[in-house]
Amino acid sequence: MRLLFELSGEHPALPAAEAEAVAVAVDSGTRRFLSEPGLLGLELPRRHDFPLERLAYTHAIHRHLFSCPLDVAQEMLGAVRLGEGTVRLRVKGLGGALRGPQKVALERKLGGVLGEGHRIDLTRPDIRVRLFVSEKAHAGVTLFEQDKRAIEGRRPVRRPFFSPVTLHPKLARALVNLSRVPNGGRVLDPFCGTGGILIEAGLMGMRVAGSDIEWTMVEGARQNLQHYGMTDLRLFQSDIGEVPLSIGELEVDAVVTDAPYGRASGTRGEKVAGIYGRLFRTASSLLGSGKRMVLAVHDPALVPAHPDFRLVQAFEARVHRSLTRHLMVFEKR
Repeated sequence: MRLLFELSGEHPALPAAEAEAVAVAVDSGTRRFLSEPGLLGLELPRRHDFPLERLAYTHAIHRHLFSCPLDVAQEMLGAVRLGEGTVRLRVKGLGGALRGPQKVALERKLGGVLGEGHRIDLTRPDIRVRLFVSEKAHAGVTLFEQDKRAIEGRRPVRRPFFSPVTLHPKLARALVNLSRVPNGGRVLDPFCGTGGILIEAGLMGMRVAGSDIEWTMVEGARQNLQHYGMTDLRLFQSDIGEVPLSIGELEVDAVVTDAPYGRASGTRGEKVAGIYGRLFRTASSLLGSGKRMVLAVHDPALVPAHPDFRLVQAFEARVHRSLTRHLMVFEKR
């Protein structure tokens, strides 16, 4: 199964990493067959019901039809079998290719080829064909398009319980996806705050567990999660060092958290580096080999090295002039 991921341009590396992480969670044999500015091609060895709606930094997902030189794209489209229904073709240039009139002219030319075997419907087609053009042409049939309004509708200010230090739901969702947790797996956030990470994990079909040292935050997170219809959850008040005792025999597939920065979030006088050290010890006791811990931190220099974990990915996400979040993905050895 070959899929094309039409990526957001909001970050140079995070969208592709997120898409690849979810694909690997579905099929560990996933490999890249295409990487262009704004476009990623992944091949999954077996057919799967890919969780299309999970991705935050992907605009759309398409079933790959072919890749070829542009001068033979017309011939390739003519040979494609799309099935029954009306069709629409849209062309997109990658990396500055095909601007203005060139794009319109190419759409008309290639759309005419599809029109020979199908009725064209530019407003509500049954089949949406997308052609991406750079040095080559890459064609796909659209399977899914992101509903940006849904993510924006979950912004922290729209929840029953609000705190200004909460992650935007798009970034929270990406953190969960970087953990490679499959649908139905359990995500633990040991600094859950108002529950933003757990909300996204729950909406993606995962089981959630969360803790916070502040009882007010635990109850606020519970209120927010229930607001989104989630009942299969485990929330408790706990210091980071006591989380393994509180969670008991509950199996954890990943730890995903926006760790304390020592700014607005309270640390009760403990230095942030000390909290991070205890977080790693807690995560080590809960996660099996190959499982992941994904952190958002303010200063990566404060994150300690730990013999049980290796850093596999790191990204910077600028929030505003005085705050850049560093996203760090660790894998248990």
